[in-house]
Amino acid sequence: MLIWLSVLLLSTVVGGALGRRWWIKRRASVKAANRILERPNSYYSSKGVRDQEDAEWYDSIDLAKLHEVNRAEIERLIAQIKGAGIDSLRPSDRAFLERIADLDAPDRKGDRPLPTTPWPSWA
Repeated sequence: MLIWLSVLLLSTVVGGALGRRWWIKRRASVKAANRILERPNSYYSSKGVRDQEDAEWYDSIDLAKLHEVNRAEIERLIAQIKGAGIDSLRPSDRAFLERIADLDAPDRKGDRPLPTTPWPSWA
C-alpha cells in the first residue's frame, strides 16, 4: 500500500512540474504571436529617432547665409538642443528652426508622409 502512495505522489509531482513547464511555454508562445512589430522600411519611426534626425537637420543649417540676428538665435537654440535636448524647445522655437531649416538645409533622409496620408497599404 505504501508503494502505491509513493508512486502516486511521485507521479503527481512530476506531472505537475511538466504541466507547469508546458503552460509557461504555451503562454510565452501566445504572447509572441500577439506581438505587433513595425516593418523595417516603415515610414513611421519612434519619437526618439525623429528627434535625433531633427537635431541633426537643424545642426546642418549654414549659418553663414543667415542674417546676424537669426544666426545668433539659431546658435542659441542649437546650444540649447545640445545641452538640454530637443524636448527643451518650445513649440515656437521648433517652428522657427523648421522654417529656417527649410530654406537652405539639405534634404532629410527619407520621406515622411503627410499627416493626412492614410496608412500605406501593404496588400
